[in-house]
Amino acid sequence: MERFNQTCRHDVLDAYIFDSLDQVRLTSEGWLQLYNEERPHRALGRLSPARSAERQWKLEDSSYRAPT
Repeated sequence: MERFNQTCRHDVLDAYIFDSLDQVRLTSEGWLQLYNEERPHRALGRLSPARSAERQWKLEDSSYRAPT
């Protein structure tokens, strides 16, 4: 959690001068989507969460065997 907070502060809160809370919200929403879906994560082998999930789904599909 501390790593997330540090990254959020660095990438969003310290990077811009905001005029309103709405600007903070909009910028934070965009950053959060980028962070959760596109940005590579060390814990995922430097894959984005979306790419990691796609890989996992393919592995699960290939190992699925229909009941006989």
